[in-house]
Amino acid sequence: MKAPVSTWAKLSVVLFLSLIAGGAQAFELRGFRGVSWGEGIEALGAATVVQTVGEVTCYQRQRENMLFGDTPLNGVRFCFHRDRLFMVTLDAAVAPKAFVAEFEHTYGRPASRRGQTAAWGTKGSGTRADLAAIGNAATRLTIYSNKIEPSLARRMQKLSPAELPNSLAASRRAAGEQP
Repeated sequence: MKAPVSTWAKLSVVLFLSLIAGGAQAFELRGFRGVSWGEGIEALGAATVVQTVGEVTCYQRQRENMLFGDTPLNGVRFCFHRDRLFMVTLDAAVAPKAFVAEFEHTYGRPASRRGQTAAWGTKGSGTRADLAAIGNAATRLTIYSNKIEPSLARRMQKLSPAELPNSLAASRRAAGEQP
């Protein structure tokens, strides 16, 4: 007969290791800056339409905090599909390395990183964040719910630079890059 302590110890170790492994890939946000995934447009308060693509409409609040940590932002867009928040994009005129460091400081190391891109969360996470370079000195961070229109969010991320908000397109021209 096995001693109950050794069985309990083994189960405890397995549970502990599974929590560590699961926690390392967990990236969960219930929304962004007080607006939950799935909430309607009225949750934003005073906002202006800054982008419309098909059934998706993106808004910027009139009194939005244009900083993420110490990183100045050119745009914070809350995107809705059928009146439900499913995606937020942050545009910054900084190199990807600087924005990755800022986001990592708050949310931990990315789950994956390749060249000028980084991703937090996995397909199994409730939330995902994808960071990508837009030219040499601009970065876009897209945060979206994996439970509300994730495939639409991934398609929206791939918009051409010509479809960027005017403030980011202007900063790219000032840096000598083609829109």
